[in-house]
Amino acid sequence: MEDEIVHLALEHLEKETGITGRWKKRRDVDGEITLRKKGLELHYYVEVKKEVRLHQLGQLSRYREQYDNLMLIAEHIFPKVKAELRELNIPYLEANGNIHIKKDPVWLWVDTKRPITMKKETGNRAFTKTGLKVLFYLLQDKNNINNPQRVIASHTGVALGNIPKVIKGLKGTGYLLQLDKKTYAWEKKEELFNRWITEYETTLKPQLLMGRFDLPGNWKDLKIDNVKEAWGGEPAGDILTGYLRPGELELFTTRNWVDFIKKYKLKPDDNGELKVYELFWNKDKPAQTVPPLLVYTDLKLKNNKRCNETAEMVWNEYIQPNI
Repeated sequence: MEDEIVHLALEHLEKETGITGRWKKRRDVDGEITLRKKGLELHYYVEVKKEVRLHQLGQLSRYREQYDNLMLIAEHIFPKVKAELRELNIPYLEANGNIHIKKDPVWLWVDTKRPITMKKETGNRAFTKTGLKVLFYLLQDKNNINNPQRVIASHTGVALGNIPKVIKGLKGTGYLLQLDKKTYAWEKKEELFNRWITEYETTLKPQLLMGRFDLPGNWKDLKIDNVKEAWGGEPAGDILTGYLRPGELELFTTRNWVDFIKKYKLKPDDNGELKVYELFWNKDKPAQTVPPLLVYTDLKLKNNKRCNETAEMVWNEYIQPNI
């Protein structure tokens, strides 16, 4: 997929600007590229993505600390992400030929082409709604992947027959290496975490939203049932770190809509400050917050400074020791 994105981008770039490019894969980064036109030559190390969202910019900034002349090549880059990349002065190239480079003596900016959609992965069950539920469990501890499949199914609430399909999908995309008949090791773990965040945001989370509610008073005064409910997002970040004053409230529950209203007597409100989501894993013990990986994910998706700082605190204290 990476090679396909790059070659398509170079093809469209040449059509639009006359600039030619030579691509070479590497092990430390995805590859390197040399762009040429009329005797001018520019060389970049390259990170390739299918699509890029705001939460991934931190990773790109860290890569640029190692490779000053870093370029992003992607199938599609959202307008807000492009603006941030220009602010960070990270060159980018889209598969449709849109490009931005600002480096003496070159300032090149093309943003006239519509996004193109390449052929999607087919048959990969790892990034479906069901697959993401399994992946959520697997990513919380590096040893979870080597648990018996019945244990994985029990923790995720997913039918046993789906587990080998998800594992096959992870192997097929290069995230899992099979060491022997029953043992696996993770590959490209940071990339997988970022993909989990992106796929959760677009594929899983929108389907979990039950509704919004008006919440009078302080959120801390809502005495939740720690067996059936758990705080997520900013409230969970505050509970785990004490560093964040929540502005947006998220709560996950195992109750249906009617039972939730009966229990908490809250008024549904399309503009309410409390968003309530279906709890999508098997909660086997009382807990005031969702698992740290989900706290981290939802905080990163907020994409503001305080939430990002809180997310890093959650990562360092609760997630990093287990992965």
